[in-house]
Amino acid sequence: MRSGLVRSNSSLMPLAHFLSCLALLATVFMSGCNTLSGIDTTIEQRTDGEKLREAELALERADYPLSLELFNNLVAAGKADGPALRGQGESMAGIAGFRFLAAMDALQNGTGAYDHSPVTFRLLAVAGSREALDDAVIRLMRAPDPARSDRLTRALIRLTAIVKLLIEKYDTNHNHRLDEFDAIDYTTNDKTTPTWKDIERECLSGPSTTTGETLENVFVDLFNGFDGRGEKWTFITPILGETLSGTFSNSNRDTVLAVGDLANRLQKAQSAYGVNVASFAAAIRDLDGAE
Repeated sequence: MRSGLVRSNSSLMPLAHFLSCLALLATVFMSGCNTLSGIDTTIEQRTDGEKLREAELALERADYPLSLELFNNLVAAGKADGPALRGQGESMAGIAGFRFLAAMDALQNGTGAYDHSPVTFRLLAVAGSREALDDAVIRLMRAPDPARSDRLTRALIRLTAIVKLLIEKYDTNHNHRLDEFDAIDYTTNDKTTPTWKDIERECLSGPSTTTGETLENVFVDLFNGFDGRGEKWTFITPILGETLSGTFSNSNRDTVLAVGDLANRLQKAQSAYGVNVASFAAAIRDLDGAE
């Protein structure tokens, strides 16, 4: 009898265990749905600050496609304030290959005079698409209350785009120099690049319809970005002739002067445009110092 009772209880235990597990799974499943809903809601309810920080972290680790997507989402959601616009612009420049430290290295290290126009053409190696660089500058120009770093970044991106434009326009033998072998006249590559009159407006007379940033603006942005450390210097802006005074290291001063020299050489080309084609071509070739 005892053994019979034991066998009877043993045979019932698997069924009881199964029903118990089934009830537990049902409970977990029902509560799990609520739990997952809570998680989804938490994700959707992240603050704008948390979303911005996520985008900034992606930018810091140079994941430019992701950071651009995240900043774009913030702007599309109506959060087009300074940090989002700056992040958007810097991400776009990063995708185009621009690197701030590489640009500074190109302008301030190596051989030759650092305060003259030719040094700016070293920026040709810094980044790719000119159009993408100008798109980045547009975003950076929209950001209110730019910090020193913002001014430096947008100035160097715009300067890189300008020297790329000049090479695209007048480097007809495609050796990345402006030399005696380039066929330069008043209408060089007018069908594929902006005309000289467009370039003169974009770089000198303004207003720049592309970005709002002429070489005068680049000069002033670099002045404001670098000002604050070193010896006292007084500059005269290259186009409007305004006087600016501040403190600068020698290398930073030279970078500001190099932009001014590029503007001055472009002004020399403008004075020869429509007057003497040989003088105009010589002035264009003189921009990067190639012989």
